[in-house]
Amino acid sequence: MSDNVFDIGSHRTVETLIRELGGLDECRRLGFVFKDENGVMSLSTAGLGYLLFVKGRGITGVAEAFAAGYQCAAEFHEAKLDKV
Repeated sequence: MSDNVFDIGSHRTVETLIRELGGLDECRRLGFVFKDENGVMSLSTAGLGYLLFVKGRGITGVAEAFAAGYQCAAEFHEAKLDKV
């Protein structure tokens, strides 16, 4: 079997990440792609979040990405506090 086997359901999104980030090794280093016990690579939750919240918003800078992540976490925790 090939070293690079991808889940059919996430193949296109993994390819998008590979192109965006400059290679499969970088995607794996960031935890955006994972390999299951059968050696099949799939998009991780972090990879999907990156595509939805960073690429989807058109964020290009590191500081801007940090600020968006911080804001998202703040809104999540604020909503939890409102329920208490």
